[in-house]
Amino acid sequence: MASPPVRPWGELQHDLLVAIMSRVGTPDLLSGGAPHACSAWWAAARDPFAWRRVDLRDWTALTSARRAAGTRATSTSVSVQDALAGVLEVAATRADGRMEAVLLPEFADEDHILFLAERSPNLQYFSFPTTCMTYDQFCKAIGKLQSLKGMAVDESLINYDALHHVHQCCPDFLELKVFALYVDEYMASIICDSLPRLKKLEIPNSDMSCAAIIKFLDCLEELEYMDISGYETSAISSTVLHKASRLKVFIWNSKFELGEFKDCSNCGEHSINPLEPCKCIMDHKVMDWLAGPSQAS
Repeated sequence: MASPPVRPWGELQHDLLVAIMSRVGTPDLLSGGAPHACSAWWAAARDPFAWRRVDLRDWTALTSARRAAGTRATSTSVSVQDALAGVLEVAATRADGRMEAVLLPEFADEDHILFLAERSPNLQYFSFPTTCMTYDQFCKAIGKLQSLKGMAVDESLINYDALHHVHQCCPDFLELKVFALYVDEYMASIICDSLPRLKKLEIPNSDMSCAAIIKFLDCLEELEYMDISGYETSAISSTVLHKASRLKVFIWNSKFELGEFKDCSNCGEHSINPLEPCKCIMDHKVMDWLAGPSQAS
């Protein structure tokens, strides 16, 4: 039996090629690798729907690909901020107002967010993991992003006024990711009070208190998804697990094996290593040693 004829990739329907290009990745789309395969791929790579999601987090991969392609924007005479501005200009132009999500690298600043707010007012999600943003400029950008449904920001932007402004300007805002070293009950209260309609909350790789977790679970009544994975110390108790059982997704695995957690007989908290005593036990032993030997009765 004769094998069926092989059809060239370029004969795929345009919509299918656009779907493929949207998954190729921003570095390849910008460097011109895949788009230069043929005219059909070139057209698909420039379709606005291929630029709905722009991921610029891996700046090293992006600049390496563009340098290999001989793109002038990666010249050493151009600062990374200016290079990023140039990339955003290209992405916004090709997206033609259809950009829905953009994930920025760690060196992005407020000018880049303001540019996106001007050129992509229909943006639904952005990731801005840096501290280079003032309150006034943040509010200015948010005021133009009324279609925003979610964002990922540094803990420096977690204050009541900033988040309440998001709540007021963005009626469909339901998703928050925070890059934070430590989250206590006070920060949790700010998030709960200013964004009471959150459905998805992500605070990975953070040292988080048990009180903060319980605050989220008690106050965010519409919460469906919570990711607190990668925390440094255990704050997961039976109470937390019981309260979290109402969620559709609860990701709480730590940087340590879950089987290593053990309740401390003294304070009731978990200790990371069962072969070592909880810190509170060590504190008691130190205080006993400082007090000297006990007197016989």
